[in-house]
Amino acid sequence: MTHNLGVDVGGTFTDVIVFDETTHEITIDKVLSTPSNPSEGVVHGIEEATVKANTSVSELDLLFHGTTVVTNMLLEETGSRVGLITTAGHEDILHLARAWTPGPLYGWMDMEKPDPLADLVDTHGIAGTISSPDGKETESLDEGEIRDAVRELEAAGVESLTVALLNAYLNPEHEERVRKIIAEEAPELPVSISSEIVPEYGEYERTLTTVINDYARPTVIEYLEDLDDSLADADSTATMNVVRSDGGLMSSKAAKERPVELALSGPSGGVVGAATIASKKGVPDVLTLDMGGTSTDVSLVEDGTPETTRQTKVGYREFKSRSVDVNTVGAGGGSIARVQLSGSLQVGPESSGADPGPACYGLGGDEPTVTDANVVLGRIPPGVQLGGRMELDREAAHDAVATVADERGTSVEEAAQAILDIVNENMHSALRVVSVEQGYDPREFGLVAFGGAGPMHANALADIMDAYPLIIPPGPGVMSAFGFLTSDIQNEFSETYLETEEDVDGRDVYEKLQDLEAEATDWLVSEGVDETDHEFEYFAECRYFRQDIQMSIPVTIENLRGETGLAEIKGDFESRHDRQFGFSLDAPLEIANLRVIGKGTLQGVTIEEQELTDADPSAAEIDDNDVYFSGDTYETPIYDRTKLRPGNEIDGPAIVTDDDSTVVLQPDHSATIDRYGNIEINRGEGQ
Repeated sequence: MTHNLGVDVGGTFTDVIVFDETTHEITIDKVLSTPSNPSEGVVHGIEEATVKANTSVSELDLLFHGTTVVTNMLLEETGSRVGLITTAGHEDILHLARAWTPGPLYGWMDMEKPDPLADLVDTHGIAGTISSPDGKETESLDEGEIRDAVRELEAAGVESLTVALLNAYLNPEHEERVRKIIAEEAPELPVSISSEIVPEYGEYERTLTTVINDYARPTVIEYLEDLDDSLADADSTATMNVVRSDGGLMSSKAAKERPVELALSGPSGGVVGAATIASKKGVPDVLTLDMGGTSTDVSLVEDGTPETTRQTKVGYREFKSRSVDVNTVGAGGGSIARVQLSGSLQVGPESSGADPGPACYGLGGDEPTVTDANVVLGRIPPGVQLGGRMELDREAAHDAVATVADERGTSVEEAAQAILDIVNENMHSALRVVSVEQGYDPREFGLVAFGGAGPMHANALADIMDAYPLIIPPGPGVMSAFGFLTSDIQNEFSETYLETEEDVDGRDVYEKLQDLEAEATDWLVSEGVDETDHEFEYFAECRYFRQDIQMSIPVTIENLRGETGLAEIKGDFESRHDRQFGFSLDAPLEIANLRVIGKGTLQGVTIEEQELTDADPSAAEIDDNDVYFSGDTYETPIYDRTKLRPGNEIDGPAIVTDDDSTVVLQPDHSATIDRYGNIEINRGEGQ
């Protein structure tokens, strides 16, 4: 009997889900994360979850792992010391960057620009030039100079090396030769070349992305090797796949080579899982809400496919790496509420995290948080244990929120409601970024809510946005880990094109995409994916000629062989441009880049359809409790989610509890348990 396992490391909890391939049973578990050494929490969670599932680590078949190691490294600037070898005269490229400042009109006044991840003292310019646009060598390399630079950087103590030469995307020969010299002079140093990491124009983005790759490599290599060793010590023979920022998977070996692809590893899994569940249910267009202990991640899924972006942003830095288009705000269960000098109430972005955590955790925290407010209002009823094991200190939660009430001159309940109202508006703003600001009407989308805290706030957010149905999947607290089990082996292959519709025809584009498909095929084979499981997606990055707003347009490759192939691409581009910006231009279409996504399908989990029973949910009612909703207290039934059955119907207000999350159903709303175990919430009649 074999099992598949997904594990997601979050800021507060490490979530684990085990799928039995024989019985199709799912087991979930949560353990506290160990920020000082994330692999400890991962191994501990895997061991606990396998015991809970009546199996062992040795019986695991596939293991899917999402990690925040790269994310935290970039945010906290704790990566390796990177040496940069670039073309002479371009040593300041990371300092010059782009003419961009954050915030409003005068945001630059408060901007504290961080130092580049490769210091100038560790940057060496070398002779040798590749011309543009023909990609020809106009100045040869000075190999003696390169060897001196490598020796100097190694002696200075750099831990990895980046090679990013001018116009290398047109001709990688110089970068490849420099890499060979580095292997001869400093074989222990990890090396990345920009023409492999980002083979596209844009010198700053290409350099930055490659530097980030090397900034993370030593730590990621050590982390994954430690994890591999720990699993081997536990007699694991499972194939481990690491989750990419775009929701795909790659082997542990590939992750060590391209850790820049892991920057949004964790959040992507939840979006992929939510898209899978919503599509199975017949609601292909949804917004997703993943609210955890520290932050909330939101995204948009159209026609069953998560929106992706090629501009990944972590903290200040924005770099070229394909990722699920996630907008993150500092709004989580651990977000701290404070009264400002003006008397206004602020919630987040500062968080109590896992240590000490909210006051109700009883671990020493005493500042009021969103979780404490939910406890005070009865949204987390007495008897609920976080993760099925952590008792809540309700008195501590009351005392913490009372500090806000005293400063504002309100009741404790009113203060707690104000905390929830503000954090809900913060999440609403994030949802508007991925919907309204991209030309989408949220009223045409459903909402899938997950994360440990998401189901408590989702009903209020669905009301604000009028986004129904609201879907709460089974195991919402471990949805990212579940999403990992639904992911496929995946990687992206791209090439700069820079041709207008007037200069080329569809067959030219077709041939270029075929070349990229061949590269994708080679990579999938190297990842051990059988050729019968290969799938490919094709994209053209388009813009108006002499404009710089690019959009990624899906391409039906066979249509390019006909006379209307490019016209179809332009029509799709203009339609999307008009939807997002409200206008189109009378200008030629330019294809800036071409991309192919190579996928290898895996079957990590099966979603089972169940028979519907009657509507009566009384067998699952375990208690009732007074719960505060917007100024009134309601006697509210409490249901055990594990006892609810498909077909059961619940009228609000109600609370549905489970080990990993609590669902709040507001007054004047109703819920139904569907064939897949989802809780579907809609407004009541007349609302």
